Amino acid sequence: MRIGRTEFNWGERTYVMAVLNVTPDSFSGDGLLSAHDWVMAAVERALQFEAEGADIIDVGGESTRPAPVYSGVTPVGADDELKRVLPVITQLSHRLSVPISIDTRKSEVAREAVRAGAALINDVSMLDDPRMATVASETQTPLVISHIRPYAGYEDVVGDVTADLTGAVLKAEAAGVRRDRIIIDPGIGFAKNAEHSLEVIRRLIEFKVLGLPVLVGTSRKSVIGAVLGLPVDDRLEGTAATVALSIAGGADMVRVHDVKAMKRVAKMSDAIVKANPRVPTRPSLPGRPVGNAIVDAYIGLGSNLGDRAANLAAARNRLALLGELSASSSIYETAPWGVSDAQPSYFNQAVLLRTTVGPVELMRALLGIEAAVGRRRTRPGEPRRIDLDLLLYAESTLDEPDLRVPHPRLSERAFVLVPLAEIAPQKIVPGTGKTVRALQTEAGVLGVRKVHDYGQT
Repeated sequence: MRIGRTEFNWGERTYVMAVLNVTPDSFSGDGLLSAHDWVMAAVERALQFEAEGADIIDVGGESTRPAPVYSGVTPVGADDELKRVLPVITQLSHRLSVPISIDTRKSEVAREAVRAGAALINDVSMLDDPRMATVASETQTPLVISHIRPYAGYEDVVGDVTADLTGAVLKAEAAGVRRDRIIIDPGIGFAKNAEHSLEVIRRLIEFKVLGLPVLVGTSRKSVIGAVLGLPVDDRLEGTAATVALSIAGGADMVRVHDVKAMKRVAKMSDAIVKANPRVPTRPSLPGRPVGNAIVDAYIGLGSNLGDRAANLAAARNRLALLGELSASSSIYETAPWGVSDAQPSYFNQAVLLRTTVGPVELMRALLGIEAAVGRRRTRPGEPRRIDLDLLLYAESTLDEPDLRVPHPRLSERAFVLVPLAEIAPQKIVPGTGKTVRALQTEAGVLGVRKVHDYGQT
């Protein structure tokens, strides 16, 4: 992605975004508006950030701290926000060699900031301003879409955030923003309590299913204060931990206040995890492969809503972000199984994913892919835009509360066994002592019809 005059090559290293608050009320206490010559103070700090290794300077003229967490939050009008940011951006556009980002939720501020020299729009409101995506499209400016909700209510925080971001990305694309100009931010601390934010960091890799670069901003945030019991000006070590683990989870860019220290954290973290940028190294835990050990995971795909073949293709594309998609079966059509109401027939397929992602984490990623492709869970047995099942994982037999491997109904589902037997006929199914082909022969092929040959969609 090109931002200004700089090419950002995602996956090669982690980029550092420096926070430059031209405000009197930043939550982190670093607002510069109270300085006597605040424009020059902002310029000098930005130049210092650049010297310390920042890759982009994010200029903001309104505090985005959540009102439920911080008292005294006062909205700023567009005119006042422009009076704060435009003089700084104008000065920096002639003095910085790194690009400038505008941190705003207002489309008119974004447009004027781009005219003054900003090369990236960082929208913390998730396109709450209906004109924001249009401004990004018309000015051909890359756009950060950051997650937020009116309230912190989630059934599954990562799945719900993924679904919300998917909707916002589709909204941006409909307005003309090219997908290769979009960055997503899961919005640590925005409409999320400490447990929500920790879960997002813990499962950050799952956002890779969207196929977009990921920006993470944890610097000095309340989640660190909640864990460590420390005030905002004493959260450097906590920030360092969240930055390092975010990078291990696949972050492409981190947004920070303490540039010099976090640049070092990023460089050290990259030296550990970027040797395999497609699938970051994960810790060795029960039910997970050790280190970067690659295992074979067989996944079943199904769709009976919308453009079925396109839905399967969209899911395959996202699965490829989790490892190497080394085999795909033909596509088969079958009647719905185990439902009482009339529904369209299913397209079914099986794929082999070679990955280092553990089974529990992989299952969560599959749920994220379902949300990204457009599945909405409202009732059991409903038609599904996409349905993903983890059928087999290496030679493992797992019986977890939310995951059983092999899939408990594998041996009775011809619509799964027929495509699976095409790519893994001699695979022994743990717990049965039988090959996939043998189980498929027992289940038969009644009602399973090939509609697309191998490799065609």
